[in-house]
Amino acid sequence: MNWNQFRTTQTAGYVFIILGIFNWSGNFVVARGMADVVEPATLNLLRWVGASLVFLPFGFRALWRERVQVLRMWKELSFLALTGISLYDTVVFMAGETTEALNMSLIATLSPLFTALVAQFLFKEKLGQTMYYGIVISTFGVVLLVTDGDLSRLLTLQFARGDLLILSTALMSAAYNTMVNKVAGKISQTALFMAMCLYGTFYILPFYFWETGGRLLMPAFTSDVVISLVYLAVFASVLCFLFWNAAVQIIGAPKAMLFYYTLPPISALGAWLVLDEPVNRNQVMSGAIILAGILFALYGGKFKRKRPEEQYVQPSEITH
Repeated sequence: MNWNQFRTTQTAGYVFIILGIFNWSGNFVVARGMADVVEPATLNLLRWVGASLVFLPFGFRALWRERVQVLRMWKELSFLALTGISLYDTVVFMAGETTEALNMSLIATLSPLFTALVAQFLFKEKLGQTMYYGIVISTFGVVLLVTDGDLSRLLTLQFARGDLLILSTALMSAAYNTMVNKVAGKISQTALFMAMCLYGTFYILPFYFWETGGRLLMPAFTSDVVISLVYLAVFASVLCFLFWNAAVQIIGAPKAMLFYYTLPPISALGAWLVLDEPVNRNQVMSGAIILAGILFALYGGKFKRKRPEEQYVQPSEITH
């Protein structure tokens, strides 16, 4: 099997989504680490200016070739740019000022549930019961992480401003992933991402000028700031979005969003390595439960013995 054949297979979809998650997991760590150094909209603007410049040599030709379709789809692309880039990342960086890196990734894992609900009730996608059972199992793993294994803490749970901001990004993420699944087949992945970079950067500008009082202000470009910007532009933007969008197109938004549940253990590892935030036994156990929930959602229904009359179905009845 050559590359062109492999990249459209279900296996490729899962490989792409895992690569996307690994590239993106540091997003929350950087947001926390840069919270006291660079203002949120400024950091987001520099991130996407950098991503646009990095991807421009690869994306310009496809964007120009498909410019008629890109202009025709400006509403859909604007929606994707706002929910996936301009609003989303600005709010994430704002949340980083008042909440911990691990908390940010935990609350963000509500996105799979929101995505499944949007896909089923708004776009009429049929999702099996194992999908929701897997979401429940993985959510339980997230709750164990949030409460540090003490479920009684749920009775006194309080939200900081940053936690509520991250909750809003979970809603944005559900909207983005459902829409990108509908748009992906209409233009190439290269043109789609290049257009999102340009639209997204443009829509960040009002937030930036509101933040700076209408002035052109830049942070001090220390080594930490430069390294963070390079990571955000190349790994957490260009590579992450390309892998993620390709995976959503192959396996669908609900399945792709299940892998959001891997963000807490991966972000915890990143926070431990970069920010010296501790990782304990409960986080390891919760990570195992989260993984079990994902595997059950993806494969749980495949181990049920089918009745004879269920062995053959019409192609129109097969759903993702």
